[in-house]
Amino acid sequence: MTYVMPKPEGIADEEWEANLSEPASYSGEAPDRSVERTEPGPEGETLGRFREILLNTQDLEWVDKTLEGLSHKALWRNDETGASISLVRFAKGSGIPSRHSHASNQFMFCLRGSYIYVPTGLTLTEGSFYWNPKGSLHGPTFAQEESVLLEVYDGPHYPTQPDWYSSPDDAR
Repeated sequence: MTYVMPKPEGIADEEWEANLSEPASYSGEAPDRSVERTEPGPEGETLGRFREILLNTQDLEWVDKTLEGLSHKALWRNDETGASISLVRFAKGSGIPSRHSHASNQFMFCLRGSYIYVPTGLTLTEGSFYWNPKGSLHGPTFAQEESVLLEVYDGPHYPTQPDWYSSPDDAR
């Protein structure tokens, strides 16, 4: 599906035509709804070109992961690099069951709840920002109450699929 945003008044045709992103491979609801033009990539894959993108997260359903109590709303993903942005929700009493590390930097901003890193006692509460550098061991974690976090990875999530996920899609 291709959507063409109408040119705003007062913008020259040349400026509007030049105001497209570089070709890229993104996935998720927003890119699906917002691709203005497609182009073939160097290996024949389809790449999109975009203008501004707006996604109302309230329009998205929470999707359960294979780890009990964890669901997410995928907002953006660069399929070439594995970088992504998602909303993640942990039900009260759920969490990541074991110590682990990531293949890239992990950033989280707590929108609501109380989410604790058990070994250190570090607790994310509303308004907290957390950065877990690439390769740093952390966890297990525990949601003391339902917790919603904005989670950003600047590359792939895990070096290998964690054993708490039975689906490889959950580790992306």
